[in-house]
Amino acid sequence: MENNLRSRTNKVKIKDKILGGSNQVLIQTMSKTKTSLIDENIALCDDLYKRGCDLLRLSVLDEEDAKALSYIVDQSKMPIIADIHFSKNLAIKAIESGVAKIRINPGNMKKDDLKEVIHVAKIYNVAIRIGINSGCLDTYREKDPKAMNSYFSLLDQTINIFKENDYDQNLVLALKSTDPELTYNLYRSAANIYKYPLHLGVTETGYGIMGMARTCSALVPLLKEGIGNTIRITLTDSPQEEVEACKSLLTSLGLRNEFPTLISCPTCGRTKVDVSLLVRKVQDLIAHTRGDFKVAIMGCPVNGPGEAKNADIGLAGLNDSFMIFEKGEKGPILKEEEAFTYLKKKIAILSKRSHIVK
Repeated sequence: MENNLRSRTNKVKIKDKILGGSNQVLIQTMSKTKTSLIDENIALCDDLYKRGCDLLRLSVLDEEDAKALSYIVDQSKMPIIADIHFSKNLAIKAIESGVAKIRINPGNMKKDDLKEVIHVAKIYNVAIRIGINSGCLDTYREKDPKAMNSYFSLLDQTINIFKENDYDQNLVLALKSTDPELTYNLYRSAANIYKYPLHLGVTETGYGIMGMARTCSALVPLLKEGIGNTIRITLTDSPQEEVEACKSLLTSLGLRNEFPTLISCPTCGRTKVDVSLLVRKVQDLIAHTRGDFKVAIMGCPVNGPGEAKNADIGLAGLNDSFMIFEKGEKGPILKEEEAFTYLKKKIAILSKRSHIVK
């Protein structure tokens, strides 16, 4: 039954995306820029879309933000989600602006206000995520055995309001905590209780590697058990970094296959070239690239093409140059800039070939 948990969830339409059922796990992030800064957010939408982001959430703090939404929605190539706290009026204005989905926090919205929001959402057929996190509940500590009961008590109360108003078919659920173990247990229980699609994430995980590690400790087992329909890796970093982290995680688990994989060695005393710098350049190069292929940047001929012989294209560092290799076969030896140019051309070919095959 575990492997069927994802596919048995309800299907929820979010503009041109379908969340739930047997559809792929969607990638999302959130803008860190005030929504009223329209041009900046439109530029962000464009960049994230090219990177492979599926959904973008924008905070709606005030009237200025609410007014900006329609302009951003009109220019965005991906569905826009409005993040709402406290205000039913802002929620209603967000729906009327054309967003594909809203996120509400039942911990700070009154029951009667939520009913009004549901009424408008029904008219526009807009999806709603019930987003419960540890901030909604102030009656326990993270390690309190009663913590899960508090989450599900509030969740059930909120779902019942939607059912009473005949609008639970467009629901998405999220049960997040800053504690990865609690997050895992919450989602695992929810997957066995409800058929609503699940938005996976761990809140306030921190910066960079620290945040990625804490998130993966909860999300990897959930995703491998067939739980979760969309993910966000929340980092104290840019939305771009969050999207790249999601792409890497889902590709590693075999849940998405349209993004290139970049591997590189940790380097050692044999390394005589700047692998780290070249890896960053290649990562920037493939960020907007599609294709199911593998690129390897290795510090010496021991690791490449030896350990990286399965890479479609790779570079192995020598004294002051790089050896090209493809599927383990050695190629020309070039200086760094020439090698990077060669690699760039090969990546374009691999991407085009991948699209033709699909």
